[in-house]
Amino acid sequence: MKPLTTILSLPVADPQATANFYADGLGLETDGVEDGIVAFELPNLSIFFITADEYGQYLELSGRPGSKNPVPGASIISCAFATRAEIDEVLDRAASAGGSADGGQDVDGSYMGYFADLDGYIWELVANEQTAKAAAAAE
Repeated sequence: MKPLTTILSLPVADPQATANFYADGLGLETDGVEDGIVAFELPNLSIFFITADEYGQYLELSGRPGSKNPVPGASIISCAFATRAEIDEVLDRAASAGGSADGGQDVDGSYMGYFADLDGYIWELVANEQTAKAAAAAE
């Protein structure tokens, strides 16, 4: 399988509040809310936050069970960073934007931090020797 891109779709209670959290709070770019969907483009990943009702329609099309409502902690979105400082900055911004964030911590040779957005989706931020090397190689 060689998809052109990967898209993660998640249900949200309020797409405009979600747009504000990620755009204003974390600095991600978006074209805003359109048809109940707010999209963000990250490296190699598109994230679509969709109204619960719209998300439920996609679930029905799939023919598989699931919840159309946000389920806090149902998934963890992990992102790699080059430095601890970058992680600390994102954690601070997430908390300032209304999310909940812990302080970063050292875990098995990595520096890790977690925050939850307004719907309870958990983000894991990781920096270690491998992520620093990858960032340096990409420059």
